[in-house]
Amino acid sequence: MPFIKVPLLNRVWEVKRGENLLEALRREGIEVDSYCGGMGSCGKCVVKVKGEEISSPNSLEEKHLKEKIKEGFRLACQVEVYGEVEVDVSPSLTSYGEVMVKTQEARREELPVCQAEVNVTKPPIDGVSSLQEILSSQLQGKGKKWSLASLYHLSHLGEERETEFEVITDEEKIRYVNKLSSDKSFLGMAFDLGTTTVGGELVDLTTGTSLHRLGALNRQTQFGADVISRLRAIQDDYHNLYRLQEVLAQTMNDLIQEACEKVNKNPERVFAVTVAGNTIMEHLFLGVSPLSIGVAPYTPVFREEQVLDARELKIVANPEAQVYLFPSLAGYVGGDILSGVVAFDLIERKGLTLYVDIGTNGEIVLIDGENIFCCGTAAGPAFEGAQIKHGTRATLGAISAVEIKDGDIKIYTIGDLAPRGICGTGLIDALACFLREGLLSPTGRFKENDKWSNRLIKEGGSQAFLLSYDPPIFITQEDISQLQLAKAAIQAGREILLKEAGRKEEEIEEVILAGAFGSFINPESAKTIGLIPQGAKTTSVGNASLYGAKKALLSRDFRRKVKVLFQKARYIELSARSDFSDYFYQSLIFN
Repeated sequence: MPFIKVPLLNRVWEVKRGENLLEALRREGIEVDSYCGGMGSCGKCVVKVKGEEISSPNSLEEKHLKEKIKEGFRLACQVEVYGEVEVDVSPSLTSYGEVMVKTQEARREELPVCQAEVNVTKPPIDGVSSLQEILSSQLQGKGKKWSLASLYHLSHLGEERETEFEVITDEEKIRYVNKLSSDKSFLGMAFDLGTTTVGGELVDLTTGTSLHRLGALNRQTQFGADVISRLRAIQDDYHNLYRLQEVLAQTMNDLIQEACEKVNKNPERVFAVTVAGNTIMEHLFLGVSPLSIGVAPYTPVFREEQVLDARELKIVANPEAQVYLFPSLAGYVGGDILSGVVAFDLIERKGLTLYVDIGTNGEIVLIDGENIFCCGTAAGPAFEGAQIKHGTRATLGAISAVEIKDGDIKIYTIGDLAPRGICGTGLIDALACFLREGLLSPTGRFKENDKWSNRLIKEGGSQAFLLSYDPPIFITQEDISQLQLAKAAIQAGREILLKEAGRKEEEIEEVILAGAFGSFINPESAKTIGLIPQGAKTTSVGNASLYGAKKALLSRDFRRKVKVLFQKARYIELSARSDFSDYFYQSLIFN
C-alpha cells in the first residue's frame, strides 16, 4: 500500500495508489499554498519529494520549476503517488499567522435576540389555557412562532405547579425555552466570511463586551484562492457546492469552539450568529449555487437579508440560535460592504467619502450625502499574492513592507522571519519604491538604472528586481503588469463612480480603507501608484465587516440602517459601461 511521510510534521499515512499528492495532504489537514485550486497554473504548491514511485514531471511543472525539478522539487497538485514517498512541505506550507485587526467596541442597544426569565404557573382548574399561552402573554409574545424544541422543553414543567424558565426570543419567534439553569451565559458570535480568511468575534450579549476575537484560513482555499476558482470547481463537479459549504461550516465551527474554550464558555450558550461576506461567499454559506453570478448579467439568487436557525446550517451554536445573514447589493458588492459602511455611520456623513475594500474583487462605495454609488471591480488576485512569481498570502515570513533606507532596499517580513515570498502590502510598497527611484517608465517597464544595477537581473528574457539575495526573491516584469491591471481596475471604478456623482477626485475629503489588507497598506505607497486619490485624508478602519457584524448582534436599529442603505445605494455595473475600457486603459499608466 502506498504511503506518504512528512518528517517536518511527524506524520505518516497510507494513500490510494495513484492518489493526487495535494489532495492527500489536504485530506490530512496539511494545507500548502495553492491559488488555482489544483489546476497547476499558479505554481505555488511547491514541495520537495523523495521517492521513485511517483508520476513524472509534466509540462506545467517544467514551466514553473525549470531546473529545480532536478533537485526533487515538484508541484503537489501534479504528482500522483504509487509507492513510498517522503515529502518536504516547508517551501509552501500555509503558516496562518493571526493578523486579525482589532475591531472597535460596539454599543449594546435594543437587542435583535433577547433573553428573559419567566415564571410559568399553571392556571386554576377552571381556567382554559395552555403553558404556551401563559408564557407568551408574559413576554408579549402573542402571535410569535414557536420552535418545536421550545414546546418540548416547556413540557418539562410536568407535574410541577410552577417553574422558572429561560426564554430566548427575536422579533418573529420564541426560539428557545428551558428550565432555568446555573449557566445563564447569553452569547453571540459575529463572522466576516473572507475569501481567504474567516474572522470571528465572541460577544457577551448581556453586557455587549467582546470576549474573544480570532481568525483562521478559510478552508475553501483548497478549491482556489479566489471566488472564480470556486465557481469553476462547482462547474466541474456540482457536488463541490456542498463540499464548499461543508468546509466553510467547519472553519466557522472551529472558531466558535476555540473562542468558547478560551473564555470557558459552552457553545450551546451562543444564541445569535451574524454573518457578513461577499455575495458569492454568502451563497456558499447557505449551500446555494452562485453560478448565476459568474456569467452576465451576474444575477445572484438572493440579495435580501436571511434569518435562519443554526440547526439548518450545521453551526455548533445552540441549535435554535438565530443566524442573521447580511443583505447584498449585487453579485459583486456583498453584505460585507454594507456591514462596514453602516458600522462607521458613513451614510450620515456630509462630505464626499470614498470607501474601498481592496481584494480580488475591489469593492468601492462613494458616499455623497444622500447619494450613494457603489461598484465591484475585477482587480484579480495579484494583491493576494497570486499570479506573482514569488507572491504569497500574508503569512509568516511574507515580505509585508519595503522601503528605501540608507540608499538600499530594506524589507520587513511578518514575524521577522526569513523571507519566503512577498504579499500584497509588500508588492505595493515595492512598486512605489520603483516609481520614486525612476526604475519604471509610465507604462510600467523596467528602465536601466546604474544605481540599482546590482539588483536588476534577467529572468525569463525580461528584467526583474531582486528584493532578497538569500533566498532569492524578486519581482518580474510580468509581476509589474499584473499589479498594473489590479490597480487600474480599482482606479477606473473610482473614476466612474465620481462621474456618476458629478464630482471630481480632488473633492474627496476622506478615503476609508477597509479589510485586513487596507489595515496594513502604506497609504503613501497606495497614493504613489494611483490606487487611492492623492490629496484626501486616509483612514484605515481594519475589519469593518466584522465590526458591523458585531454591531448587528447588539443593535436592532443597526440592522434597520443596513436595510436603509440596501434600499438607497445605487449599484453601477462596470461591464455594462462603454466608458469603462477608456478609464481602465488610462489608469494603466503611472503618472
